[in-house]
Amino acid sequence: MGAKIKDSTSVEMHDVNEPRRAVHPEDDKPSSWKDALFGRRARKYAFIFIVAFLAVLTVKDVFDLFEEYFEYPKESDINIVFNDSMTMPNVTFCMSRAQAWSHFKLNLSAPADEWDAVVDESLANMTDHDSFMKQPWDYRLVMEAYDMIATYSSLERETTAHGSARSIHVFKNSPRLAAKRKTFKKWRDILDSRRITFDEFTQKTGIEVLRRSMQRFRRRTFDDDDTVIKTKLRISWISQMQICYQPEFDKDNYKTIDDQGVFFDMLLSHNAENTEDQKIDCMSVDFHGRPSSLNRFMEGKGRSRDGFIDELCLGQRHEVTAHVTALYQMLENDEQGTRCRDVEDGEDSEFNCRSRCRMEMIRDACHCTPLSLSYLAKKEDMEIFPLCDYTQCTVDVQKGNYSDTECANKCFPDCRQIRFEVDHSVKGRMLRPDLTLVELSWGPFEYLTMEQQWKYTPTTFIAALGGSIGMWLGLSILSLIQLVTYSYTYFTKKIVNEKILKKGNTFDRKQSEGVKVLYMMGKTTRR
Repeated sequence: MGAKIKDSTSVEMHDVNEPRRAVHPEDDKPSSWKDALFGRRARKYAFIFIVAFLAVLTVKDVFDLFEEYFEYPKESDINIVFNDSMTMPNVTFCMSRAQAWSHFKLNLSAPADEWDAVVDESLANMTDHDSFMKQPWDYRLVMEAYDMIATYSSLERETTAHGSARSIHVFKNSPRLAAKRKTFKKWRDILDSRRITFDEFTQKTGIEVLRRSMQRFRRRTFDDDDTVIKTKLRISWISQMQICYQPEFDKDNYKTIDDQGVFFDMLLSHNAENTEDQKIDCMSVDFHGRPSSLNRFMEGKGRSRDGFIDELCLGQRHEVTAHVTALYQMLENDEQGTRCRDVEDGEDSEFNCRSRCRMEMIRDACHCTPLSLSYLAKKEDMEIFPLCDYTQCTVDVQKGNYSDTECANKCFPDCRQIRFEVDHSVKGRMLRPDLTLVELSWGPFEYLTMEQQWKYTPTTFIAALGGSIGMWLGLSILSLIQLVTYSYTYFTKKIVNEKILKKGNTFDRKQSEGVKVLYMMGKTTRR
């Protein structure tokens, strides 16, 4: 039994101490085609190829995602809105000057001194601000004031920038305009002495013109309690061609449109005798609330001309039905063709922005504030740029280059765009030929909305990034964090620390060898 154990032990010792046989490279060759296709080496290379291929796809997807993200892509959300009510639109009515002046009975044979005497006497009775604004005016005052406002509007706004400079030059130097310059100076002195702003002057003049024509101007509802909504009149534009005005409501009298049908009506009168031999332009209504026809032309080429009708002719009954077809809310951008800005409360609309550019151009040329644009000026600026007296303004039309195009190019449309559909029908002639009735009706309350949004927010971008890196390799943001942490640990511990330890071990080894040499030298000396 002991011999057997001894033999077994010797065999095991022999197996342990026997040196391993070197493996020749040719011995690692596959022994068969199955081993070549499905062997360990084949599986290893296949795994490396698949991982590398999926890694390339992942890098490509991540690169494409970042490239798309920095292009700031947009997407649109389209819905149909079913409303219970609609906001009262900012409606603008415009009528020709000939229609507005039809009530004025002019005596062309009367001497000019008689006209001036009536005007001077009336102005003398208006000694302060309140009396000027509240007392009714004689038609002579109305016509002079209207002509003054319209002339300044033509000089300052109803032409190009260079045309405005040329008109200012003509107004200052033309002998045939001497009487008009004298009349305007008289009115300027009156306004200054009564502390009346040019905007107040415009409102008063327009109301005096329209009060002779306006028979009814009211907001209508279908309430059972016969609610009376107080409607004010605001003048938005006075020119040699037309006068434009809007209904205005205070907070207590503002009401939404809750029912389909007529929501506003206007009854006007005119003097048929004074208009028989004249070609009177039809009135217009604009549901976008643009202050005048000039606004539509200032907007530039290619704009939609919706929400506007200009066929409200005299002596007829008109029914105008409007409804919103679409509401577009775009994102602010500078791209040609779609550029726009969000207009907040207190900010300039596109029209006011372009008007401000004209004001700055005239300020540069004449060092004063144009009267028809003074509503845009700040109080502190009025001390530096007082209201213009164009008799003191010298403009070199021949050598000067006057333009506001560079400034106007910085004026953008509102990113919130409403599209109206307007239907107009004539319900026949009025029984009295000197009356004109306009009824505004509202159609359906449903409309299409399209709202632009950024395709990626920080949250959605991170989610898309996680999807891209997890699509092929199953990675995640957490995996990337772990990879960064591991890489940092590897480079700090495996590389930096190993170099430091290697240097330290080399120094210790050299130091120990030196000690050993010294010891051996000492031992030899003792011998």
